[in-house]
Amino acid sequence: MLLFGGELYAQSTSVPVAPPATFSHSDTIRAVQRVFSKHQTGGWIWAAAGAILAGRVASVATNNNSAAFSSSTGGTIIGAAILGGIPVSIGVGKLTRFSYAKEEQVVALYEKSGILPPYVKKRLKSKHFK
Repeated sequence: MLLFGGELYAQSTSVPVAPPATFSHSDTIRAVQRVFSKHQTGGWIWAAAGAILAGRVASVATNNNSAAFSSSTGGTIIGAAILGGIPVSIGVGKLTRFSYAKEEQVVALYEKSGILPPYVKKRLKSKHFK
């Protein structure tokens, strides 16, 4: 809070508002396919990163014989579960939620009724329509 005694004014800028874009039926289906593809790729990346981290924790624990880095088996399991398990679970979640079967269901639902599920609709951005 400023206590200078002068008057304060908020900055106002006039930003032109673009008219809402209307996309064709085929554009929307293509955008849905891009969203699913993007999330499937992200799922594989998360799962692979988690597996690599878990493997790295396990390899460091088994290869390191110095007393400074000694660890118990329980600590190794917990470290691998935390550093590897969390990213793997995120990846598996993405792969499950954005699977090819779900993509086919969403596209079929859209072709039949013109309705998209909320979890797909909120992820559609204008960049997916380009």
